[in-house]
Parts: sequence; structure tokens; C-alpha cells
Amino acid sequence: MQRADLRLLPAAACIWALAVLGVAAGAAAAVAAGALLISLALTVIVLAGHGPRQALFAHVGIVVLAGVLLFPALLRHGDAAQTLEDAAAEGVVVELTVIAGGDPSPPASGPAWSQGGLQVMARTERGPARLGREQVTLPASLPLLVRAQGEAAPGLARARDGDPIRIRGVLRTSGSLVVLSAFEATPLHGSGPGAWAQTARHALRQQARAATDHLPADEAALVRGMTSGDTTGLSEESEEIMRRAGISHLVAVSGANIALVLAAVLGPLLLAGVRRRPRIVIAGAVVAGYVWLVGDEPSVQRAATMAVPLLAARFAGVRASPVAVLALTVALWSVLDPVTAASVGFLLSALATAAILIAAPPLASAIAEASGQRLGEGLSLVIAVPLVAQLACTPLLILLTPEISLWAVPVNMLVGPLVGPSTVVGLLALVVGTLWPAAARLLDTVAAGGAHLVLLIARTADALPGSRITVPAGATGVLLAISAILALTIAIAARRAPLVRWATAAVLVAALAPGLARHLPTHGAPEWTMAVCAVGQGDAILLRSADGTAEQTTVLLDTGPDPAALRDCLDRLSVHRLDLLVLTHPHADHTGGREALTGSRAPDEQWICPLPDAARSVVPDVPVTVATTGHSWQREGLALEVLWPGSAQDAIVATAREDGSGEGDAANDCSVVVAATWPDGTRMVSLADLEPAAQEQVAAAGPGRADVVKVAHHGSRRQHEELYDLLGADLALITVGQDNTFGHPTDDVLQLLREDGTAVIRTDQHGTVVLPSADPAAARAVGPAR
Repeated sequence: MQRADLRLLPAAACIWALAVLGVAAGAAAAVAAGALLISLALTVIVLAGHGPRQALFAHVGIVVLAGVLLFPALLRHGDAAQTLEDAAAEGVVVELTVIAGGDPSPPASGPAWSQGGLQVMARTERGPARLGREQVTLPASLPLLVRAQGEAAPGLARARDGDPIRIRGVLRTSGSLVVLSAFEATPLHGSGPGAWAQTARHALRQQARAATDHLPADEAALVRGMTSGDTTGLSEESEEIMRRAGISHLVAVSGANIALVLAAVLGPLLLAGVRRRPRIVIAGAVVAGYVWLVGDEPSVQRAATMAVPLLAARFAGVRASPVAVLALTVALWSVLDPVTAASVGFLLSALATAAILIAAPPLASAIAEASGQRLGEGLSLVIAVPLVAQLACTPLLILLTPEISLWAVPVNMLVGPLVGPSTVVGLLALVVGTLWPAAARLLDTVAAGGAHLVLLIARTADALPGSRITVPAGATGVLLAISAILALTIAIAARRAPLVRWATAAVLVAALAPGLARHLPTHGAPEWTMAVCAVGQGDAILLRSADGTAEQTTVLLDTGPDPAALRDCLDRLSVHRLDLLVLTHPHADHTGGREALTGSRAPDEQWICPLPDAARSVVPDVPVTVATTGHSWQREGLALEVLWPGSAQDAIVATAREDGSGEGDAANDCSVVVAATWPDGTRMVSLADLEPAAQEQVAAAGPGRADVVKVAHHGSRRQHEELYDLLGADLALITVGQDNTFGHPTDDVLQLLREDGTAVIRTDQHGTVVLPSADPAAARAVGPAR
């Protein structure tokens, strides 16, 4: 096989790394890293011979030249980000223009009461903006989430993907996410060729939705997603299953789609005898039209930028190196738009493409050699391509969700033959639909057959053992993944050495055997006494009796907002029956997942708070007890006691004393506060969503010490500090959704816990976590963050 041209790759990789570092940590960090990098390179140049010296000088020159353009772009990005953060901290009303990154839609996750209105990811437009009374200029474009409720929602609803929108509202930050809550939203529909093109683009998208409206929602969304990236209607459950199966890239338009478009155009033109240059011009025009249709997703921008020099080279009659073109593409985007170059979509797309171009051919040769040439190079390449793409993306995927699947590569191999034909048929339907809608519906039905098989394969893989192997989160998991990839690379490169073969076999036996054993059906779940489920913005906490009891007892505190997320947690922890369900108060983020509690998982009994509304949000046909102060429940190895409320009137009186509760009812202050105690003296207190006035009442009654506390109301700012001082917990559990728009947990709460010396577990960062019975302090993450 022809060796890849890697000459531009080192410099491009350095530029890209500096761009990512600058966006993540600031321009100063990128400048420092760049200076260190150049210093190291110059040191090597001084020590190296004449040949390496010339190559290093060339790379240093490229990096320095790119840095001249990159660092000002990073400074502009930092200034714009700081401007928005200051506006969020001051709470001033802002007026700015954003570009919609999709069609506005209702929030797909979170509690039911938070799913009103509309939201859309967008990017700020460079230029003038008003922050309070001050007129400023935003020097760079930044991503943010726009949310509109009430009177602002109809205005946002008129916006379409790619439209500029003038927004008046307030900013707040939630982790790394900037949220703009709109008071007013006015789409700026312009005039002229640009507006006409935007209208035509949306007409084509609406045509595609109409041509698939007779299909099941998931299949219809997958057909559109594979052709144009439009996944409207794809259920959250199917999206999550595809992610776990390693095929979420199918609905992210990228190089594979553009390659299919080029093949669909160039093939017929070649058969028709069209000469090379006209053929290339037509293909380029079609690709430009396709990119215009699917929008400006980072993966599309990367693929389209690569296509331009490749087509230009063919027009000139030469063959460009795909690796060199990829390196040039990455360097250009890093310099011109570091925010896009540092985005997850761009990172995954570029990493997968680089791995396929550089590593797949030698790996295919190694596979063919290992099989004694029984597997030809073609079949070996079919195995190598998804394997290297998955491996290259694994460290970044672990940062996003700390779990891997053993079935990602086999699934990609199985769906590969289905995706190409389904995508081509879907593209044909898109073209035919402009003239013959009935034919487009028929073609989309054919494409939906392939989409159905893709979903069936993903669901089957998701149900198999080993589909959700938890790995260490954060930097630890990333370093382990990189180490494993490097070890695998060395083992393949030196595969002919007997010592390497024996060492590889020993490492595989030592590393894989225990991991596989954990996923056998006969292997039990890890021993634990407490587990906090990552169910998004909501509560679901499991308590289990101590080891050694004759019959194990399990209690569930709340169900979270989503039955699927709760079911996933119970499956992961092998919880098949519940002795008691405590529904602390009647809000959907605490009771919305109760539909998962059917069959053997229906609890033997359930507790509710004393408000009349609480009886409406219970598991059917299960005995109900109104839990009030002093109520207790005891089984061998676990005892529960209710610390609050004494009555519905207590909750109502506490709510009347609250200062700006924001919920509009007494449900939060009716939260059933439970103290759980184990025989070894370990004590846990769950505060549910208790507000400060009710927390003050609990503190006044003397709650006793606790080893573990479930922080009230997902870590909102509304806390009674004295209660936490009295509890004196060593460990705090914060049940909170990733990138939630409420700003939970707040810096004030985290600071309060730090000052008390309390360690923190957060479901938005650590995922589903179990506290082992032998040592509750040695918490272990066993599921992804949500």
C-alpha cells in the first residue's frame, strides 16, 4: 500500500493543539505552550544533524507563521467570552444578534416543568451589542444556548436554522455553557439572493420532512439524518442507543456523505463520457450545493474544506495527498476559527479521518498477514477502518461519557453496507421530490428499510453484555485510553518479534480476563449500600441493607424525570425489586420516572408527602403511606426515619416564609427528609428539594450528625448554611443534570461544602456512582454522566 504523506502533519497538529488549548484555557496558556514548543524544537535543531535540522526549521516556521494569526484570534475569543461572563455575573439585560444553529424546539430533557418554551443552540454575531446601558463590540463569535418562554417563544419559533435573530434577555452560565434567556426574540429575515437561498434551503428541508412523514419517527429521522443531518423527531432513547453503539456519526454529515455525493455524480458522468475538467466542475458545484443544504456543522466544514483542494488538484491533473490536505484543513480552521477547530464535532471528525487515512492501511496489512492471507486486503480494510476510527476517537469520547462498548466496531462493520445505499437512495429522494413528491415518498420508504436495520442492530448490541463498560472519568480515563492505544500500536508495529508477541499475549490475558468476567451474566453487581443514579436534572437515590443480612432490602428515594434513565440505572446496578419507594414531593423531576417501576420492580410500599397533590403522582396499585416527622421503617441492615415535614400545614407555613422560592407551590417545602442508618453507624440524610425556611426548621429540630448528605434542590443557591454545619457530613451528593440551564450547582453551594471539608459527588460530572458497603468514602463511578 502507498505510504501516507506526513510532512505537513506535525506542524498542523501543533497548531491545532494550540488552538484547542487556547479556547479551553485562554490565549495566555496557548502562548506559553507555543513558546515551550518552539524552545524544545530549537534545542533539538541545535543538537540534530543537517537533514533533521532542515525539516524542523520548516515546521517551526509554519508554527510561528500560524501563531501570528492564531494568537490574535484567541485573544479576540477570550475578550468576547469575558464580556459575556461579566454580563452574566452582573445580571444586566443584553441585546445582541445570534445566528441560529438549528430549528428552535422544546427542551428534550429535564423536569417536565422546565420543558416549556423553545431553545436553540446559536452563535453570537461579531459586531455591536448592548450590555445594560453600555454599547460594546463583540470581537468574536461564541456558541450559546438561547431559551425563550412566554411572550418571547413565538418570536423564536419563527426563526429557522441559519437565521440571524435579535435577542433581548439576560445571560447566565451553567458550567461551560452560556445560556441567553430571551425576553424578546426577533428573526431578521433579510432580502436579496442570500434570503432567497435561505428560503429555498428550508423549503427543501420541509419537503424532505413531508416525504418521510408516513414513516415511523425514528426511521424517518435517521433517513433524513443520513442524507442532510436533519434529525428532527429522533427519540432521545434511540439517539442514546446509537451513541452507545458507536454509530451516532451516521447522522452527523461529514466526509463519508460528501464522498457518496461525489461518487453519485462522478460515476454517471464518467460513464457518459464527460471529460475530466467539466466532470470536476460539475462535481464541485454539486458538493457546494450539498454543503449549502446541510448547513455549517463543524464536521461538514472540515469535509468541505478538504474537498476543495482535492478537486482542484484533480482539475489540474495531479493527485493531492489526502493526509496533507487534512493537515492543511486543520491548520486553516485552527487559525481562522479556533472555536470551530476546538468543537467536539470537528475534533471527532478530524481524528477519525486522520486515523482512517494514516493507520487503516498498515493495520489492514497486519490483519491480512495475521490471517495467513485468508482475509484479503479488501476485507481486512473493512475491519481496520471502523477499528482505527473508534480507537482514535475513544479518548475524547471518554471525556464526554466515561464508558465504552465492546460492540462499537462490529456494529459499524454490520451497518456499513446498509448506510451507503440508504444514504444514496435518500439523496435521490431529496432531488426527485422537487418534481415528483410521490416518488420521493417511495424512495424514502426503501431507505427507511435500511434505517430500520441500522436501529435494530444498534438496539441488539445495546442489550448485549459489554455494551456499557464503565471506565475512569476525566484525565485518568483519557490517559489510560491513550496508553492502551500506544501499546497496541507498538505491538502491531513490532509484531514479528517473539518477545513482543509473548508480552502482548500476557497483557491481553491480564487486562481483558477480569474485565470480561465482570460482564458475564453470572457475575453480580458491585456491592454497595448507597447509589446515586445519573438521571439528568432530578433525583434517584438507592439505599441497600448492609452485607450479611438474610434478605437484602432496597429503598429508592425518588425516580428522576425520565423512566428510561431510571430503568438504565436499575439495570446497571442489577436492582430487580424494591421494598420501599419514597416520593419526596410531587414535582416531575422526582416522580416522572415512576413508569419504570412495573412488574417485579413495583415497590412493596411507597411514601409520599402530606400535600393532597402528592397522591396524584404515585405508582398505581401500591400501598401509600403519608410520611411525616417521626415516621420510621426498619428492616434487617437498614433503618429509615422521617425528619420533615410534620404536616402539610408545616410545608405551607414554611413556603409562606420563603424569599423568592420560584416554584409557585409548597411542594419543595413538603419534601420528605429521610435519615437512613446502617448497623455500622453510617448515617445518610436526604434533603430532597427543601428550601431555606424549611431547612431552618429541620436544623432547629436537631437533625443529628450525618456521614453523607444529599444536597437540597440540586445544589441551588437557596440553602440554610447552619443545617449543613450541624450535619457535618464527610460526603455530599448533588443530583444535577449536565449543562442544565438553572446554573446548578451554584458556586456558593460548592464553596460552602469546601469550607466544611465535605467531598462532593455530582451526577453531571461523575455519573451514576455507588458507595461500596466496605468503605462508603471509596465511591466508584459505574455509569455515564447525564
